[in-house]
Amino acid sequence: MLSKRPYLVPAFYDWILDQGHTPHLVVNADAEEVMVPTQFVEDGHIQLNISPSAVRDFHMDRVGISFEARFGGKPERVFVPMHAVRAIVDRDSGQGATFPDEPEETFPQSEEDREGAPAPRAEGKGRPQLRAVPGGEDGAADKGAADPPSHDSDGGSDADSDGEGPDDDPPPSGGGKGGPSLRVVK
Repeated sequence: MLSKRPYLVPAFYDWILDQGHTPHLVVNADAEEVMVPTQFVEDGHIQLNISPSAVRDFHMDRVGISFEARFGGKPERVFVPMHAVRAIVDRDSGQGATFPDEPEETFPQSEEDREGAPAPRAEGKGRPQLRAVPGGEDGAADKGAADPPSHDSDGGSDADSDGEGPDDDPPPSGGGKGGPSLRVVK
């Protein structure tokens, strides 16, 4: 089962900042791939202030959290993979979320680990896209080779009840004989 951490940590981070409060991250410093200043680790954990005023070059995604911060006046680069996050809390109110170790959870892979993995789905999948099609001003060359109407998730077709095709087809253009035209592809 996919871990909830990569989804909940960014949500709590945004929520804490929206309150005008300070987000703190509790990290298992002994976990693999963790890069934190070891002199500040206590009992295998470290608490990090990740407010925008305390860090630079902050980046958070489903794989992990990285930033630069000063520890004892010395700048340090920090990387916390999502599997090492134990809690994210609002320093001012004490509210937040804690995450226990769950051996059956899986985490997104880093770019290096994704070699040979299936390609990720394209962003915007399921949204209409435009593409050039051969044919004249009204696309007459495509009429015989038109795709059959697709069915929406509610079982309906995207063809109108009068059978003339989708209602989002572009209107016929008035010029350009034999040039490419655009149509909406679902």
